[in-house]
Amino acid sequence: MRFVVTESFDKSEVNHFFDAEISCRIGGIIRSRAGKVYRVEDVAWHSDTFDHTPNVRVLLKREK
Repeated sequence: MRFVVTESFDKSEVNHFFDAEISCRIGGIIRSRAGKVYRVEDVAWHSDTFDHTPNVRVLLKREK
């Protein structure tokens, strides 16, 4: 799954992403190794236009 930061008080972090195999729920919290806390906003299916393979994107919001 690809995790994408959609909202953050640190504007340099918006639209950054990372790939991980983490199970999550909408409204759940994910903590990074660096101590940053993210809340899962939504889960979306995304189809690549070149190879048409479905990808799962998890939209994250940075918590303070």
